[in-house]
Amino acid sequence: MNKIGILYYPARADSSALAERAERYLTSHSASYWLGAADDDGALIGAAPGLDAVVTLGGDGTIVRCVRVLAPLGVPLLGVNLGKLGFLTEVEPPDLEAALGRLLAGDYRVEERMLVRAELLHEGRVVFNSEAINDAVLGRGATTRTVHIAVEVDGNEVMTQTADAMIVATPTGSTAYNLSAGGPIVAPELACMVLTPVAPHISVAHAIVIPAERRLSLKLVKAQNANLTIDGQVDVAVNPSDEVICTIGRNRGRFIHFCAEGDYYGTVLRRLRWPNPAGS
Repeated sequence: MNKIGILYYPARADSSALAERAERYLTSHSASYWLGAADDDGALIGAAPGLDAVVTLGGDGTIVRCVRVLAPLGVPLLGVNLGKLGFLTEVEPPDLEAALGRLLAGDYRVEERMLVRAELLHEGRVVFNSEAINDAVLGRGATTRTVHIAVEVDGNEVMTQTADAMIVATPTGSTAYNLSAGGPIVAPELACMVLTPVAPHISVAHAIVIPAERRLSLKLVKAQNANLTIDGQVDVAVNPSDEVICTIGRNRGRFIHFCAEGDYYGTVLRRLRWPNPAGS
């Protein structure tokens, strides 16, 4: 590995302390690295083409933001957990130096995960598009009124739902907003989209799992405004005549792992604090 990027938050003492530890370790091992602020997307975009991997010193939100920048370039990510749940992170702070050592030695595997691509159409013309590692959400804006959304798959009507929002989640995002809304947890190696209503008016409404190669359309039924939100971080206004199209993303998120394949379920058990059948 020729050059590693380290992303941290200068205003956070815990993140800055980890960055200093990373610098000391990499310098002592004569490793080339780039140090950047995690909230400076422009700097990351400029540096990313010269990086072989990026290590984030933050939480899941940091990784989600970075994936959208790095996925088109194929640069893999390693997350060090300074957040709460840490579904996307691989390393805890005490293990930072050991993780960097394995990274330099090439002792890791890279897992690819699908992204969902969301396009906002106004009068048939694409006015916004973005890929998301977690989800694209069409929902009400600043008002407390519900939205009425018509859903089609490959041009076939599926439902018209009155709800606070409709989530289109990836398997990775199934443990994020989708899970809070009652949607299913989906294994990350599957290629699918999960359509989940948020606070639906009809209580029998359930999530639907759709093959990733399908074309999912969301339209506002009534003359009301809404927002399209990408990964909980990017908001775009949606007008009554607009349409949101969701398809499988062109790029893949790449995640560095040290654990064996299949340990995803152990991660879910630990992060959600589910009862362990083994009693440990």
